[in-house]
Amino acid sequence: MEYINIPLYVIRSNEYIGADPTQRATWLSLVAWSCDQENMGRIAGARSWGDRRWMQSCGVMASEVAESCGLFRWDGDDLVISFYPADAQREIERKREIARANGRKGGRKPTSEPMPETNVGSDVGNQPWIANEASLESEKKGKEKKGNIEGETTTVDSTPGEEEPAAPVLPAQSFPNRERLNDVRGMRCAENHADPGASPGAARFMAACLDINPSWSRTLPTAIEQAAAFEAYQSAQGRVAPRDMEMLKAYYASPLARDRHDKAFWRPDSRRKFWECFGDVLTHADRWAKGTRWKPAAARKKPKPEPQQPEGPVVDTDTAAAEIRELREEMGLGGEP
Repeated sequence: MEYINIPLYVIRSNEYIGADPTQRATWLSLVAWSCDQENMGRIAGARSWGDRRWMQSCGVMASEVAESCGLFRWDGDDLVISFYPADAQREIERKREIARANGRKGGRKPTSEPMPETNVGSDVGNQPWIANEASLESEKKGKEKKGNIEGETTTVDSTPGEEEPAAPVLPAQSFPNRERLNDVRGMRCAENHADPGASPGAARFMAACLDINPSWSRTLPTAIEQAAAFEAYQSAQGRVAPRDMEMLKAYYASPLARDRHDKAFWRPDSRRKFWECFGDVLTHADRWAKGTRWKPAAARKKPKPEPQQPEGPVVDTDTAAAEIRELREEMGLGGEP
């Protein structure tokens, strides 16, 4: 879902009025994220989330959702959000099913009336030139030529009544509206995605992500993948440092599949899935880094350089003294200095 419809009775309810401003803001953030995920107002397994996961996903802190209130409550390990627009989600799911069914039929329902050839968005039926052509056709049908006794040709108007017939207005062509197109996620991503090239930060973010897995940089991302990357960049903007990208690259290169508690790590092979679940992958990578005590290259201790040996052969003092005595004897200066 792309919009949140909050009725007035929610704002006037006892649950909302009795909550403090922090709980109200937390509830709004939870509803926004749940509507984006379309989870029917239940965040499964949220009890084990840490502050980083809460900030990446919902923009709230773990301490702000630790205690239940009238706007949200804990049901086991799941967090249940009150006043979630479940009916709106069911309606959108129903429209998507209709869109899929019509897509398999070619995008339109079969009809006995021919549809005029026109572009999407044209104002069919309200253009003056269409009405003028229809008026000319009606005049041609209302008039016919008859021959009289003398052989002359006379034009006779066979249209009953004195007033001329009104020009028929062609029905407007039925095309899927913007809301229906936006309900289909694939069409929405391909149609409404922002160009990452327009933002240098988004382009650098995408290039850094493609460098995480060597197989991802072999082909260019599709339009849907670029839209997912741009959404991941917007959601993570200001909270992802170069250290995190370096950690993700090392995380994907590591063969370790489980931590010491036998809990599996998750590394999606798909670029699109990686960008769509960027916060979840970053949480797994952070858990991997803590378990393996990984450190970035800048924080690693550099090995101490080994002491260099002096050039030339190493001679002890006794050997040097004997050589000096021999040299003095050869020169006739005596054996002792």
